[in-house]
Amino acid sequence: MLARGQRAGDAEVALAKKLFDTVGLCLEVEDKLMDAVTSLGASGPAFVYVMIEAMADGGVMMGLPRPVALQMAAQVFQGAARMVLSTGFHPAALKDQVTTPPAARSPAS
Repeated sequence: MLARGQRAGDAEVALAKKLFDTVGLCLEVEDKLMDAVTSLGASGPAFVYVMIEAMADGGVMMGLPRPVALQMAAQVFQGAARMVLSTGFHPAALKDQVTTPPAARSPAS
């Protein structure tokens, strides 16, 4: 992520973006958004790790060996992230494609 400084022109921003793109995706945002960028980028992985851990724990509770449950949970996140990035669909739309509508569920669920 980069924010254009007051003295940065298009050429400087293009060069910085080209450099940063060599190690990952670089997006330009307004300077006022950098605190949010830092929070999401720095804390986001911890939230994902908690979700992977919880999914793996659920798999273990259902009888899966921990290495299998952990691999499956991590692969689910990798696949879901790829779908969001490659399709351009909103995550809610993708969720709706893989979940059962409430009316179709049995009374026991």
